[in-house]
Amino acid sequence: MRYRVIIEQPTWRRWIFWVAATVLLVVAAGAGVLWGVAAAQEQIRENADLNSLVQQLNADNSALRSTVTDSELTIETQKATAVALRDELTQLHQVNAELETQLGFFRKIMAPGEMSAGVQIERLDIRGQGGNEWLVQMTLIHVAERHSVVKGEVQFSVIDGVDGAEIPIAKVKGGANSASLDYRFRYFQTMEQAISLPPTADPKTLKVTVFGRKGVVAETEFPWPVS
Repeated sequence: MRYRVIIEQPTWRRWIFWVAATVLLVVAAGAGVLWGVAAAQEQIRENADLNSLVQQLNADNSALRSTVTDSELTIETQKATAVALRDELTQLHQVNAELETQLGFFRKIMAPGEMSAGVQIERLDIRGQGGNEWLVQMTLIHVAERHSVVKGEVQFSVIDGVDGAEIPIAKVKGGANSASLDYRFRYFQTMEQAISLPPTADPKTLKVTVFGRKGVVAETEFPWPVS
């Protein structure tokens, strides 16, 4: 026959074991809670940092958009300024060319140089007015070192393109039988005369004769603008 010896532990030892186990569980649970709180706080800090980064990126993006907009406006302004400057420069060139022309015009009058003294035909234009009506515009200048008043008459005659004969013309204004103009000036004078040609006329040139106190002082033929 065998005998089993049962050794009974004291009751306080069992209580100590359960208390220790409970304490360990509480400590483990507390550590878990603390770790979770720390992890949550870290996540909250990371989220706050991310939100700050997003806000900063949004601010930078807005600043970049504003910079791009300002740059585009600057470029457009520069383009508009360049166009305005180019137009202004073109106008200045045109004005300069006109001034040069006017200076040359007055230089002929005031400083004749190699030009012959007396009344000269500076410019002449022939413009159609419809049908057989024409407008002759002309500028006379007085080339001289000392200018005095000059006066006389200008007569127009149209040369036929077939036989070279003079075509009868008449003033549209005044009703005279021939086209003529009186002049009187010291330095220059611009004048115009409307003339009428026969329906069958075939003009080749316009002959302009300038008469002064001593007869013919200038005579020139100008090509007719329409054949």
